[in-house]
Amino acid sequence: MPSHLVVGIDGSDESATALAWAVEDARRRRLELELVYGLAIPVVSDAYGMVMTRPDIDELCRYSESLLEAARTAAEKLDPDVRVRTRLLNGPPAAVLIEASKEATGLVVGSRGLGAISGRMLGSVSVRVAAKACCPVYVIPTGYDPAAAAGDPVMVGVDGSAYGDAALRLGLDEARCRDAKLTVVVAHHMPWLARPVEPALIREFQASEVQLARRTADEALARVCTGSDAEIPVEVRLMECHPEEALIQAAKTAQLTVVGSRGRAALSRALLGSVSRAVLQEATRPVAVVRFPPKRR
Repeated sequence: MPSHLVVGIDGSDESATALAWAVEDARRRRLELELVYGLAIPVVSDAYGMVMTRPDIDELCRYSESLLEAARTAAEKLDPDVRVRTRLLNGPPAAVLIEASKEATGLVVGSRGLGAISGRMLGSVSVRVAAKACCPVYVIPTGYDPAAAAGDPVMVGVDGSAYGDAALRLGLDEARCRDAKLTVVVAHHMPWLARPVEPALIREFQASEVQLARRTADEALARVCTGSDAEIPVEVRLMECHPEEALIQAAKTAQLTVVGSRGRAALSRALLGSVSRAVLQEATRPVAVVRFPPKRR
């Protein structure tokens, strides 16, 4: 049974923010931390595949190990009681973290790393691990301050899909260990092209959409909740807007937002569903992304 959190380390400020969040989460859940650095060795070759230049591998390894040791020291200063270990692995960061996720309880990364474009653009590593990791992925935004979210609820987006059910299960577990309320968000939206002309029919259609959204939430809770979840206070919030708008708005007042990696309308070939990607892009507080079904080695 996995009993540790993996944290992606790359020496950036975003990585440091993710590490601080992971230390607190590991303390709360009594887990160990595994700090992982993916060392991708750059090699320049010519048009025929002949190697032109190769870096000093020993120097790169020493630099990588120094980053991991600095991260370990920082984690131990934050909480000496949390056990910390480090791993230096050869390969691209995203591939290395996805492999490490096969044996982890959760994977924690910053929203951007050293190689990301400046601004609010989501880093490619966080996108890939959120889509492919075998455990829940926690993406921590730059400069996040946990004190600002103290006492706020855990929020989860539900849409009636298996991905939504997986997100709800994690949301319940997170609310329990944080002693927080769980807010279940269901979006309902009637496209303008589907609206009848008569005002009375419009109101009837809108009432039907609200009833469907409420039934979606109630059925998901009935499928996922167990007897041990009875003590968790649950609020159902129905929001009349597009799903990404609803989740982005609700995430502003949640200490953690949980979403499925895809929803009912996601394309199977898409790396991430449009809703989960939009939430990751815009969220200013931590977001957890859950795949379904979970795939472990």
